[in-house]
Amino acid sequence: MFKLPNSLPSLRNSAQDWADYAEYSVLRKTNLSILSLVKTPLLISDETLVDGIEDDTDKFINKADEISAEINNRKSTTGFKYPFETSDSDYSIKFLLADSLHVWIYKFLLLCTRLNMKDEKIQSGLDGTQLFERLSAEVALNFFGNNAEVDILGTSKSHIGGFRAKLLEITKRMKEGGEIHQNEGYKPQDDNVDLIVWKGFSDKLPSQMIAFAQCKTGTSWQDRLSELSTESFCKTWFSRQPVVTPIRMFFCAQYFPREIWYPRANEAGLVFDRFRIIDYLPDKLNDDLLEDIKTWCSAIEIKFATP
Repeated sequence: MFKLPNSLPSLRNSAQDWADYAEYSVLRKTNLSILSLVKTPLLISDETLVDGIEDDTDKFINKADEISAEINNRKSTTGFKYPFETSDSDYSIKFLLADSLHVWIYKFLLLCTRLNMKDEKIQSGLDGTQLFERLSAEVALNFFGNNAEVDILGTSKSHIGGFRAKLLEITKRMKEGGEIHQNEGYKPQDDNVDLIVWKGFSDKLPSQMIAFAQCKTGTSWQDRLSELSTESFCKTWFSRQPVVTPIRMFFCAQYFPREIWYPRANEAGLVFDRFRIIDYLPDKLNDDLLEDIKTWCSAIEIKFATP
């Protein structure tokens, strides 16, 4: 997987990877030729030989066609919420310079996918991975609808008393789970659960919908899809098991692999990739969260601006 801003995709990269590269490249240029975009990486790639004998025009056109098709698929998936459009028979891509919620969130998700989130996650004092957890919490609430509640467990290490105290606080709010097993000697950070979402009733009794969610930025998460076992988590930590076993949710800033969606989703549970996040983005975000996302994205753009 290529990482921005310095590495480039190669001929072997998927159309989804190339579409991300096209989207990132056009953020500062407003309008860009897709055909021109693919030539530079492919010409300098060891996989493409340009020796005056073989005509590589078809390779460039075929790759441009793949990118255009992927971009149009994204547009049809997200509708008016997609901040890019194609023109010139789909061989040009344009960034829609609108200061709207959907534009900022899509930009944030793109950057969270393609940047090295180990080295670049902290910008202007803000942690991009924590911002993604906060965003995922808002989307989960919108998805579950009226009377749903959510709490973030992924940042529990900063909570007074740590993971155990935070988890106990959540069970008290849920009115389910009982007390917390201390499991002395076990040192979890979040035990693979970043968010806990629940939707109960006015009677505050057990037997409600509960979901445990993982949140992943970057591109190195496909081998971690089956880490979360809601049943195991409940048995490890809850003194009284929930009436309904919590479901698994998986949030990722990247696109979920379309070609192997079914087997991967079986591992992950209820999937929220970049496009499903956009699909269930609420009409309005917490003002502090949106401003933090804008600050984080703007810091990245300034840092990697072309001289």
